[in-house]
Amino acid sequence: MRKRTIIISLICIWSAAIIMIIFSVVSGRKPYKDLEAVQIVSATVQLSPPDKTIQITEIKEFVDLLKDVVIYNKDHSYTEYSGQGITFTLVMTDGTQTSIMEYNPFLVIDGVGYKAKYEPCEALNHYANMLLERTEKPAFADNTQEVTFQATVIEVADNSILVEPVDDSMELDSADKFSIPNKEKLALQIGDTVEIVYNGDILESYPAQLGEVYKITLLEQAKADAMWDRIPMVRINNKLYYDTGRESTVIGRCGNMDGEITSTVDGTEIPMEDNQSNFGSGFGYQYGANDTIEIYMNEKWFVFEYREESE
Repeated sequence: MRKRTIIISLICIWSAAIIMIIFSVVSGRKPYKDLEAVQIVSATVQLSPPDKTIQITEIKEFVDLLKDVVIYNKDHSYTEYSGQGITFTLVMTDGTQTSIMEYNPFLVIDGVGYKAKYEPCEALNHYANMLLERTEKPAFADNTQEVTFQATVIEVADNSILVEPVDDSMELDSADKFSIPNKEKLALQIGDTVEIVYNGDILESYPAQLGEVYKITLLEQAKADAMWDRIPMVRINNKLYYDTGRESTVIGRCGNMDGEITSTVDGTEIPMEDNQSNFGSGFGYQYGANDTIEIYMNEKWFVFEYREESE
């Protein structure tokens, strides 16, 4: 009787073990359910094709996907399949390294293949290809834009210009005057037609201002017979210096001149020779700071600054 009881007990234990094995095979297990982002030093993903490796920066987002992964029985038949292979490489804080290849419906962990649940594997695949798409976007593919409009210069200052948008331009619906920074110090004059490229933002001010100006291009120089003369300018050492409208504040100036304006052209022209101006001759000058020339006229010193020529 006792022997029979032992046999029945063994059968029950074997049956329970078999049931547990079958249950684990059917229900699967989550190998990364206890993984935390702080345990990972770095992670990369390699996609083949296109055989490209990408650094994973959002570790927590990646770990959340790994926690959902479910594997079943060992299965190396993935070698018979063809398609995109996605391999994640994890470097852990303890110095070890783990390789996880997603090859739906398989997962290969450190070279050992497993049949895996479809949905979590597909989520890993989608995640990797999303990272690939981000890296392949051109540099300009962001939220910025380039908007272009034309305008007429109505005032020229030291580092900016005041312009009026041409008729039928969208900008004219916002304001009739725009203050534009002239960072490149283009040699512009009243009446010039310019093309302005900016990011599309118009600030609420008057005169209106633009969010960010990318480029200013001179389209048409005001004609020489226009009602406006060119801004006073002088050419020295083959560089054009423009009147800033400011008087010099230098005190204790040296009495020796560095040079003299010896020739002049009409006020509507640009000086083409050294020591030539478009406002007269016989004026002495000295070199100033920050690429400027200070010219002595009518018992005062006036500051002229160097700007790149626009034509």
